[in-house]
Amino acid sequence: MHPLNPDEPTRLGDFRLLPHPGSGGTEHVPPDAHRSSPRAAAPPPGRAPRSLRGRRVLLRACALTAAAAFLAGAGLYSLAAPAWDPSATVGTDTGGCSASASAVSDRLAPPGDPQVTFSDDLPLELSFSPDGSVLAVSQIDAVTLWDWRESRAIAQIDHGASAVPPTPASFSPDGCLVAYGTPHGAAVVDLSTGRGRTVGADQAVRALAFSPDGSSLALGVGSDPAGRLLHLHETSTWKLESRLAGSAPLGSVRYSFDGSVVAGGENDGGVAVWNVDRPRSAGLVRDRAGVGADAFDVVPDGTAVLVIRSGSVLLVDPRTEEVLREYVPGTDEGVLVDVAYSAASGRVFAARLDPATDTGDMVAWEYGAATEVALGTDLPRVFPMALSEDGSRVAGLRTRTGDIAVYDTDLSLLNVLTR
Repeated sequence: MHPLNPDEPTRLGDFRLLPHPGSGGTEHVPPDAHRSSPRAAAPPPGRAPRSLRGRRVLLRACALTAAAAFLAGAGLYSLAAPAWDPSATVGTDTGGCSASASAVSDRLAPPGDPQVTFSDDLPLELSFSPDGSVLAVSQIDAVTLWDWRESRAIAQIDHGASAVPPTPASFSPDGCLVAYGTPHGAAVVDLSTGRGRTVGADQAVRALAFSPDGSSLALGVGSDPAGRLLHLHETSTWKLESRLAGSAPLGSVRYSFDGSVVAGGENDGGVAVWNVDRPRSAGLVRDRAGVGADAFDVVPDGTAVLVIRSGSVLLVDPRTEEVLREYVPGTDEGVLVDVAYSAASGRVFAARLDPATDTGDMVAWEYGAATEVALGTDLPRVFPMALSEDGSRVAGLRTRTGDIAVYDTDLSLLNVLTR
Protein backbone atom coordinates (compact mmCIF):
# COMPACT_ATOMS: atom_id res chain seq x y z
CA MET A 1 0.00 0.00 0.00
CA HIS A 2 1.40 3.40 -0.92
CA PRO A 3 -0.37 6.26 0.83
CA LEU A 4 0.30 9.84 -0.08
CA ASN A 5 3.64 11.56 0.00
CA PRO A 6 3.60 13.53 3.29
CA ASP A 7 5.13 16.51 1.51
CA GLU A 8 2.30 16.64 -1.03
CA PRO A 9 -0.65 18.77 0.11
CA THR A 10 -4.05 17.23 -0.12
CA ARG A 11 -6.06 18.70 -2.96
CA LEU A 12 -9.68 18.32 -3.89
CA GLY A 13 -10.15 16.93 -7.37
CA ASP A 14 -6.54 15.76 -7.76
CA PHE A 15 -7.12 14.18 -11.17
CA ARG A 16 -8.37 15.03 -14.63
CA LEU A 17 -11.00 13.49 -16.88
CA LEU A 18 -9.86 13.03 -20.44
CA PRO A 19 -12.32 13.36 -23.33
CA HIS A 20 -14.19 10.22 -24.19
CA PRO A 21 -12.18 8.55 -26.99
CA GLY A 22 -15.10 6.64 -28.47
CA SER A 23 -16.99 3.47 -27.89
CA GLY A 24 -15.79 0.65 -25.68
CA GLY A 25 -15.89 -0.35 -22.07
CA THR A 26 -12.93 1.49 -20.63
CA GLU A 27 -10.98 4.70 -20.79
CA HIS A 28 -7.44 4.82 -19.44
CA VAL A 29 -5.97 7.94 -17.87
CA PRO A 30 -3.32 8.27 -19.19
CA PRO A 31 -3.59 5.77 -22.12
CA ASP A 32 -0.52 3.80 -21.03
CA ALA A 33 -1.67 3.46 -17.43
CA HIS A 34 -2.05 -0.33 -17.58
CA ARG A 35 -1.63 -2.16 -14.34
CA SER A 36 -1.04 -5.80 -13.64
CA SER A 37 -2.29 -7.13 -10.31
CA PRO A 38 -0.14 -9.79 -8.65
CA ARG A 39 -1.80 -13.19 -8.47
CA ALA A 40 -1.31 -16.01 -6.03
CA ALA A 41 -0.10 -19.28 -7.51
CA ALA A 42 -3.32 -20.87 -6.30
CA PRO A 43 -6.40 -18.78 -5.59
CA PRO A 44 -6.58 -18.01 -1.85
CA PRO A 45 -9.82 -18.34 0.08
CA GLY A 46 -12.60 -15.98 -0.94
CA ARG A 47 -13.55 -12.78 0.70
CA ALA A 48 -17.14 -11.86 1.28
CA PRO A 49 -15.65 -7.87 1.12
CA ARG A 50 -20.45 -7.93 3.52
CA SER A 51 -35.46 -5.77 9.30
CA LEU A 52 -38.07 -3.94 9.44
CA ARG A 53 -41.44 -4.73 11.00
CA GLY A 54 -44.12 -5.77 8.56
CA ARG A 55 -43.73 -4.49 5.04
CA ARG A 56 -40.80 -2.24 5.99
CA VAL A 57 -38.52 -5.30 5.73
CA LEU A 58 -38.69 -5.18 1.97
CA LEU A 59 -38.38 -1.41 1.95
CA ARG A 60 -35.07 -1.65 3.74
CA ALA A 61 -33.84 -4.61 1.74
CA CYS A 62 -34.85 -3.46 -1.71
CA ALA A 63 -35.56 0.26 -1.91
CA LEU A 64 -32.80 2.17 -0.08
CA THR A 65 -30.86 2.73 -3.26
CA ALA A 66 -33.99 3.99 -5.00
CA ALA A 67 -34.55 6.40 -2.12
CA ALA A 68 -30.99 7.62 -2.48
CA ALA A 69 -31.50 8.25 -6.18
CA PHE A 70 -34.65 10.22 -5.41
CA LEU A 71 -32.89 12.30 -2.78
CA ALA A 72 -30.02 12.98 -5.14
CA GLY A 73 -32.40 14.09 -7.86
CA ALA A 74 -34.14 16.39 -5.43
CA GLY A 75 -30.86 17.94 -4.39
CA LEU A 76 -31.05 16.37 -0.91
CA TYR A 77 -28.24 13.82 -1.18
CA SER A 78 -25.74 16.46 -0.14
CA LEU A 79 -27.01 17.99 3.08
CA ALA A 80 -23.84 19.79 4.09
CA ALA A 81 -20.43 20.61 2.71
CA PRO A 82 -17.86 18.12 4.00
CA ALA A 83 -15.85 19.41 6.94
CA TRP A 84 -12.59 18.32 5.37
CA ASP A 85 -9.14 19.83 5.82
CA PRO A 86 -7.70 20.42 2.32
CA SER A 87 -4.21 20.92 3.81
CA ALA A 88 -4.17 17.53 5.51
CA THR A 89 -2.03 14.69 4.21
CA VAL A 90 -1.90 10.95 4.54
CA GLY A 91 1.53 9.81 5.65
CA THR A 92 3.78 7.31 3.91
CA ASP A 93 5.20 5.64 7.01
CA THR A 94 2.97 2.60 7.34
CA GLY A 95 5.30 0.46 9.41
CA GLY A 96 3.30 -1.38 12.04
CA CYS A 97 0.05 0.41 11.25
CA SER A 98 -3.19 -1.50 11.34
CA ALA A 99 -6.83 -1.11 12.20
CA SER A 100 -6.28 -1.97 15.85
CA ALA A 101 -6.74 -0.13 19.10
CA SER A 102 -3.01 0.32 19.63
CA ALA A 103 -2.43 1.79 16.17
CA VAL A 104 -5.36 4.21 15.78
CA SER A 105 -4.59 7.88 16.35
CA ASP A 106 -6.01 9.63 19.41
CA ARG A 107 -7.36 12.23 16.97
CA LEU A 108 -10.00 9.67 15.98
CA ALA A 109 -11.10 8.80 19.52
CA PRO A 110 -14.91 8.70 19.88
CA PRO A 111 -16.14 11.93 21.49
CA GLY A 112 -18.53 10.15 23.86
CA ASP A 113 -20.42 6.95 24.42
CA PRO A 114 -20.87 5.29 21.05
CA GLN A 115 -24.27 4.26 19.74
CA VAL A 116 -24.95 0.56 20.25
CA THR A 117 -28.69 0.30 19.58
CA PHE A 118 -30.01 1.17 16.15
CA SER A 119 -33.42 1.94 14.70
CA ASP A 120 -34.84 -0.23 11.96
CA ASP A 121 -35.70 2.93 10.08
CA LEU A 122 -32.13 4.23 9.68
CA PRO A 123 -29.78 2.42 7.28
CA LEU A 124 -26.31 1.27 8.28
CA GLU A 125 -23.58 -0.86 6.71
CA LEU A 126 -20.99 -3.19 8.24
CA SER A 127 -17.48 -4.23 7.18
CA PHE A 128 -14.49 -5.98 8.76
CA SER A 129 -10.85 -4.94 8.76
CA PRO A 130 -8.52 -7.27 6.78
CA ASP A 131 -7.53 -9.29 9.86
CA GLY A 132 -11.11 -9.43 11.11
CA SER A 133 -10.34 -7.80 14.46
CA VAL A 134 -12.18 -4.52 13.80
CA LEU A 135 -15.76 -4.00 12.69
CA ALA A 136 -16.69 -0.75 10.95
CA VAL A 137 -20.25 0.50 11.43
CA SER A 138 -21.14 3.04 8.71
CA GLN A 139 -24.07 5.39 9.24
CA ILE A 140 -25.28 8.35 7.23
CA ASP A 141 -23.07 10.79 9.14
CA ALA A 142 -20.23 8.79 10.71
CA VAL A 143 -18.11 5.62 10.64
CA THR A 144 -17.35 3.99 14.00
CA LEU A 145 -14.60 1.38 14.35
CA TRP A 146 -15.04 -1.29 17.00
CA ASP A 147 -12.71 -3.79 18.59
CA TRP A 148 -15.63 -6.20 18.55
CA ARG A 149 -14.01 -8.80 20.83
CA GLU A 150 -13.71 -6.25 23.63
CA SER A 151 -16.86 -4.38 22.60
CA ARG A 152 -14.85 -1.17 22.57
CA ALA A 153 -15.13 1.72 20.12
CA ILE A 154 -11.63 2.72 19.03
CA ALA A 155 -12.40 5.44 16.47
CA GLN A 156 -15.18 7.59 15.12
CA ILE A 157 -14.89 9.44 11.82
CA ASP A 158 -17.57 12.03 11.12
CA HIS A 159 -18.58 12.49 7.49
CA GLY A 160 -19.31 16.18 7.68
CA ALA A 161 -21.97 15.40 5.04
CA SER A 162 -24.94 13.06 5.08
CA ALA A 163 -24.93 10.16 2.62
CA VAL A 164 -28.16 8.24 2.05
CA PRO A 165 -27.68 5.33 2.09
CA PRO A 166 -24.22 5.09 3.73
CA THR A 167 -21.45 3.20 1.96
CA PRO A 168 -19.69 0.32 3.72
CA ALA A 169 -16.22 1.41 4.84
CA SER A 170 -13.35 -0.20 2.94
CA PHE A 171 -9.98 -0.92 4.57
CA SER A 172 -6.71 -0.97 2.66
CA PRO A 173 -5.16 -4.47 2.67
CA ASP A 174 -2.54 -3.45 5.25
CA GLY A 175 -5.20 -1.99 7.52
CA CYS A 176 -3.57 1.46 7.46
CA LEU A 177 -6.32 3.34 5.64
CA VAL A 178 -10.08 3.36 5.75
CA ALA A 179 -12.23 4.88 3.00
CA TYR A 180 -15.92 5.65 2.76
CA GLY A 181 -18.17 7.40 0.26
CA THR A 182 -19.68 10.86 0.65
CA PRO A 183 -21.69 13.16 -1.61
CA HIS A 184 -18.40 14.93 -2.39
CA GLY A 185 -16.01 12.09 -3.22
CA ALA A 186 -14.36 9.34 -1.21
CA ALA A 187 -12.86 10.23 2.16
CA VAL A 188 -9.63 8.33 2.84
CA VAL A 189 -8.29 8.41 6.40
CA ASP A 190 -4.88 7.31 7.67
CA LEU A 191 -5.75 5.54 10.92
CA SER A 192 -2.30 6.01 12.44
CA THR A 193 -2.35 9.81 12.08
CA GLY A 194 -6.05 10.62 11.87
CA ARG A 195 -5.42 12.66 8.74
CA GLY A 196 -7.13 12.23 5.43
CA ARG A 197 -7.93 13.45 1.96
CA THR A 198 -10.74 13.42 -0.55
CA VAL A 199 -10.48 11.37 -3.76
CA GLY A 200 -12.76 12.18 -6.68
CA ALA A 201 -14.10 15.29 -5.00
CA ASP A 202 -16.40 16.35 -7.85
CA GLN A 203 -18.49 13.17 -7.64
CA ALA A 204 -20.98 11.64 -5.24
CA VAL A 205 -19.46 8.27 -4.33
CA ARG A 206 -22.07 5.58 -3.67
CA ALA A 207 -19.72 2.59 -3.31
CA LEU A 208 -16.00 1.88 -3.12
CA ALA A 209 -13.39 -0.82 -2.51
CA PHE A 210 -9.61 -1.15 -2.29
CA SER A 211 -8.08 -3.74 -4.61
CA PRO A 212 -6.57 -6.77 -2.80
CA ASP A 213 -3.02 -5.62 -3.62
CA GLY A 214 -3.79 -2.07 -2.45
CA SER A 215 -2.77 -0.44 -5.72
CA SER A 216 -6.22 0.89 -6.64
CA LEU A 217 -9.31 2.37 -5.07
CA ALA A 218 -12.47 1.67 -7.09
CA LEU A 219 -15.25 4.26 -6.82
CA GLY A 220 -18.84 3.84 -7.94
CA VAL A 221 -19.73 7.42 -8.84
CA GLY A 222 -23.11 9.08 -9.13
CA SER A 223 -22.67 10.40 -12.66
CA ASP A 224 -20.25 10.54 -15.54
CA PRO A 225 -20.62 12.37 -18.89
CA ALA A 226 -19.84 9.20 -20.82
CA GLY A 227 -21.70 6.80 -18.56
CA ARG A 228 -18.44 5.38 -17.17
CA LEU A 229 -19.58 4.99 -13.61
CA LEU A 230 -16.72 2.96 -12.11
CA HIS A 231 -13.57 5.02 -11.58
CA LEU A 232 -10.24 3.42 -10.63
CA HIS A 233 -7.73 5.61 -8.78
CA GLU A 234 -4.11 4.70 -8.25
CA THR A 235 -3.30 4.78 -4.53
CA SER A 236 0.31 5.83 -5.13
CA THR A 237 -0.85 9.22 -6.44
CA TRP A 238 -4.65 9.02 -5.96
CA LYS A 239 -5.04 10.09 -9.58
CA LEU A 240 -7.67 8.64 -11.88
CA GLU A 241 -6.32 5.79 -14.01
CA SER A 242 -9.44 4.29 -15.63
CA ARG A 243 -13.13 4.94 -16.15
CA LEU A 244 -15.17 1.82 -16.83
CA ALA A 245 -18.54 1.71 -18.56
CA GLY A 246 -21.58 0.00 -17.08
CA SER A 247 -25.30 0.04 -17.66
CA ALA A 248 -26.42 1.71 -14.41
CA PRO A 249 -25.16 3.53 -11.30
CA LEU A 250 -23.49 1.23 -8.76
CA GLY A 251 -24.60 0.81 -5.16
CA SER A 252 -21.86 -1.64 -4.20
CA VAL A 253 -18.34 -2.49 -5.39
CA ARG A 254 -16.11 -5.44 -4.54
CA TYR A 255 -13.08 -7.26 -5.89
CA SER A 256 -12.49 -10.98 -6.20
CA PHE A 257 -9.98 -12.24 -3.65
CA ASP A 258 -7.30 -12.78 -6.29
CA GLY A 259 -7.81 -9.26 -7.68
CA SER A 260 -8.56 -10.48 -11.18
CA VAL A 261 -11.98 -8.82 -11.43
CA VAL A 262 -13.93 -6.00 -9.85
CA ALA A 263 -17.72 -6.22 -9.71
CA GLY A 264 -20.44 -3.66 -9.11
CA GLY A 265 -23.98 -4.16 -7.92
CA GLU A 266 -26.23 -1.88 -9.96
CA ASN A 267 -29.02 0.07 -8.32
CA ASP A 268 -32.25 -1.59 -9.44
CA GLY A 269 -30.25 -3.64 -11.94
CA GLY A 270 -27.79 -6.48 -12.25
CA VAL A 271 -24.15 -7.13 -11.44
CA ALA A 272 -21.50 -5.77 -13.80
CA VAL A 273 -18.05 -7.38 -13.86
CA TRP A 274 -14.78 -6.01 -15.25
CA ASN A 275 -11.35 -7.58 -15.76
CA VAL A 276 -8.61 -5.69 -13.94
CA ASP A 277 -5.31 -6.46 -15.75
CA ARG A 278 -6.49 -4.65 -18.87
CA PRO A 279 -9.66 -3.00 -17.62
CA ARG A 280 -12.60 -4.08 -19.77
CA SER A 281 -16.01 -5.60 -19.35
CA ALA A 282 -16.08 -9.24 -18.29
CA GLY A 283 -19.84 -9.57 -18.43
CA LEU A 284 -23.13 -8.51 -16.89
CA VAL A 285 -25.62 -10.56 -14.87
CA ARG A 286 -28.83 -8.74 -15.73
CA ASP A 287 -31.54 -10.51 -13.79
CA ARG A 288 -31.70 -10.20 -10.00
CA ALA A 289 -34.73 -10.45 -7.74
CA GLY A 290 -35.39 -6.92 -6.52
CA VAL A 291 -32.77 -6.99 -3.75
CA GLY A 292 -30.33 -4.33 -2.62
CA ALA A 293 -27.33 -3.41 -4.74
CA ASP A 294 -24.94 -5.12 -2.32
CA ALA A 295 -26.79 -8.47 -2.32
CA PHE A 296 -24.21 -10.36 -4.37
CA ASP A 297 -20.73 -11.83 -3.97
CA VAL A 298 -17.79 -12.79 -6.17
CA VAL A 299 -16.09 -16.19 -5.93
CA PRO A 300 -12.37 -16.15 -5.05
CA ASP A 301 -11.00 -16.53 -8.59
CA GLY A 302 -13.45 -14.04 -10.08
CA THR A 303 -15.00 -16.48 -12.54
CA ALA A 304 -18.57 -16.35 -11.18
CA VAL A 305 -20.89 -14.30 -9.01
CA LEU A 306 -23.55 -15.26 -6.48
CA VAL A 307 -26.90 -13.51 -6.95
CA ILE A 308 -30.44 -13.87 -5.62
CA ARG A 309 -33.21 -14.74 -8.05
CA SER A 310 -36.67 -16.35 -7.76
CA GLY A 311 -36.25 -17.36 -4.12
CA SER A 312 -32.88 -19.05 -4.67
CA VAL A 313 -29.20 -18.15 -4.75
CA LEU A 314 -27.60 -18.70 -8.15
CA LEU A 315 -23.95 -19.07 -9.11
CA VAL A 316 -23.71 -17.35 -12.50
CA ASP A 317 -20.97 -17.01 -15.12
CA PRO A 318 -21.08 -13.27 -15.93
CA ARG A 319 -19.61 -13.79 -19.41
CA THR A 320 -22.49 -15.96 -20.60
CA GLU A 321 -25.09 -15.52 -17.82
CA GLU A 322 -25.16 -19.31 -17.57
CA VAL A 323 -26.39 -20.58 -14.21
CA LEU A 324 -23.66 -22.88 -12.93
CA ARG A 325 -25.28 -23.90 -9.64
CA GLU A 326 -28.48 -23.24 -7.72
CA TYR A 327 -28.84 -23.03 -3.94
CA VAL A 328 -32.45 -23.63 -2.96
CA PRO A 329 -33.79 -23.13 0.61
CA GLY A 330 -35.49 -26.21 2.01
CA THR A 331 -38.38 -24.13 3.29
CA ASP A 332 -40.18 -21.09 1.98
CA GLU A 333 -40.29 -18.99 5.13
CA GLY A 334 -39.18 -15.57 3.94
CA VAL A 335 -37.42 -13.47 1.35
CA LEU A 336 -33.70 -13.85 0.60
CA VAL A 337 -32.15 -10.38 0.97
CA ASP A 338 -28.37 -10.89 1.15
CA VAL A 339 -25.76 -13.46 0.15
CA ALA A 340 -22.06 -14.05 0.85
CA TYR A 341 -19.43 -16.75 0.37
CA SER A 342 -17.32 -17.99 3.31
CA ALA A 343 -13.98 -19.50 2.40
CA ALA A 344 -13.32 -20.53 6.00
CA SER A 345 -16.28 -22.90 5.96
CA GLY A 346 -16.73 -23.44 2.22
CA ARG A 347 -20.33 -22.31 2.55
CA VAL A 348 -22.72 -19.89 0.90
CA PHE A 349 -24.71 -17.87 3.44
CA ALA A 350 -27.95 -15.97 2.83
CA ALA A 351 -30.00 -13.75 5.10
CA ARG A 352 -33.75 -14.29 4.95
CA LEU A 353 -36.52 -11.99 6.22
CA ASP A 354 -40.29 -12.47 6.33
CA PRO A 355 -42.21 -9.18 6.07
CA ALA A 356 -45.54 -10.84 6.83
CA THR A 357 -44.61 -12.42 10.16
CA ASP A 358 -41.74 -10.14 11.20
CA THR A 359 -39.44 -13.16 11.46
CA GLY A 360 -36.28 -14.22 9.71
CA ASP A 361 -33.21 -16.42 9.84
CA MET A 362 -30.12 -17.44 7.92
CA VAL A 363 -29.66 -20.20 5.38
CA ALA A 364 -26.39 -21.90 4.35
CA TRP A 365 -25.30 -24.39 1.70
CA GLU A 366 -22.10 -26.28 0.93
CA TYR A 367 -20.58 -24.34 -1.95
CA GLY A 368 -19.64 -27.28 -4.19
CA ALA A 369 -22.54 -29.63 -3.56
CA ALA A 370 -25.22 -26.92 -3.18
CA THR A 371 -26.70 -28.94 -0.30
CA GLU A 372 -28.31 -27.05 2.56
CA VAL A 373 -26.47 -27.08 5.89
CA ALA A 374 -28.38 -27.67 9.11
CA LEU A 375 -27.57 -24.59 11.19
CA GLY A 376 -29.72 -25.43 14.19
CA THR A 377 -32.67 -23.68 15.78
CA ASP A 378 -33.21 -20.12 16.94
CA LEU A 379 -31.00 -18.72 14.20
CA PRO A 380 -30.10 -15.02 14.31
CA ARG A 381 -32.16 -12.64 12.24
CA VAL A 382 -29.55 -10.23 10.91
CA PHE A 383 -29.68 -7.62 8.19
CA PRO A 384 -27.50 -6.16 6.91
CA MET A 385 -24.76 -8.72 7.36
CA ALA A 386 -21.03 -8.81 6.59
CA LEU A 387 -18.42 -11.57 6.50
CA SER A 388 -14.79 -11.13 7.45
CA GLU A 389 -12.22 -11.37 4.66
CA ASP A 390 -11.41 -15.02 5.41
CA GLY A 391 -15.07 -15.80 5.91
CA SER A 392 -14.66 -16.97 9.51
CA ARG A 393 -16.83 -14.29 11.13
CA VAL A 394 -20.35 -13.06 10.41
CA ALA A 395 -21.58 -9.70 11.72
CA GLY A 396 -25.09 -8.37 11.48
CA LEU A 397 -27.71 -6.06 12.89
CA ARG A 398 -30.10 -8.12 14.98
CA THR A 399 -33.35 -6.64 13.84
CA ARG A 400 -35.44 -7.58 16.88
CA THR A 401 -33.06 -6.10 19.43
CA GLY A 402 -31.45 -3.34 17.35
CA ASP A 403 -27.91 -4.31 18.36
CA ILE A 404 -24.95 -5.60 16.36
CA ALA A 405 -23.62 -9.10 16.99
CA VAL A 406 -20.69 -11.16 15.69
CA TYR A 407 -20.89 -14.92 15.09
CA ASP A 408 -18.66 -17.69 13.84
CA THR A 409 -19.67 -19.58 10.72
CA ASP A 410 -21.61 -22.14 12.77
CA LEU A 411 -23.60 -19.06 13.88
CA SER A 412 -22.50 -19.39 17.49
CA LEU A 413 -22.59 -15.97 19.15
CA LEU A 414 -19.16 -14.50 19.83
CA ASN A 415 -20.04 -11.02 21.11
CA VAL A 416 -22.53 -8.15 21.00
CA LEU A 417 -21.44 -4.52 20.76
CA THR A 418 -22.23 -2.78 24.04
CA ARG A 419 -20.99 0.26 25.93
